[in-house]
Amino acid sequence: VLGGLGQFGIITRARIALDPAPKMVKWIRVLYSDSYSFTKDQEQLISSDTSFDYIEGFVVINRTGLINNWRSTFRPRDPILVSQFSSEGKTLYCLEMAMYFNLEDSNIMNQRTEYILSKLNYIRHTLFLSEVSYVDFLDRVHLSEIKLREKGLWDVPHPWLNLLVPKSKIYSFAKEVFGHILTDTSNGPILIYPVNQSRYQLKTNYFLQ
Repeated sequence: VLGGLGQFGIITRARIALDPAPKMVKWIRVLYSDSYSFTKDQEQLISSDTSFDYIEGFVVINRTGLINNWRSTFRPRDPILVSQFSSEGKTLYCLEMAMYFNLEDSNIMNQRTEYILSKLNYIRHTLFLSEVSYVDFLDRVHLSEIKLREKGLWDVPHPWLNLLVPKSKIYSFAKEVFGHILTDTSNGPILIYPVNQSRYQLKTNYFLQ
């Protein structure tokens, strides 16, 4: 395995312990109307001992037909109210979560999921759920690839920018970038990952203050 650009050494051999893969995944999406509640819930999830196995977020700006696009993969908890929900002209924040499980543990998994969700402050009628195989969950980007290929957008250049935004600046960053600079998110995803700073080794990482 070659990695790290040789800055701290080159790994040429490694022994990695393997664990049995789960069979199924409970896949969840919820929406927020403000960055404050969204960020607080992300921070809570990565700090809690009882949480999901996978946590990610993304921003949706002025996206028409968002709810209908999700229906092919997810089912809404409250289909009547969510049918009246419109994403057009709005800046929304989506929290995406997943819990891995085996079929014999379904009841326990559902109880854990409901307990964790009860602690979050998302828009209640925007809860979307799905259960897929673990393999399908890992390969979920392939569906997006198919759609982009149909539009001729898969092979065009895809600029990629990663930013580490400190907690003290996240709200002003969201207000300026998502509220004034960007007008829509139709041409590519804007992902938001919560990060525990305590997980970083200052000896091997450099941050601009």
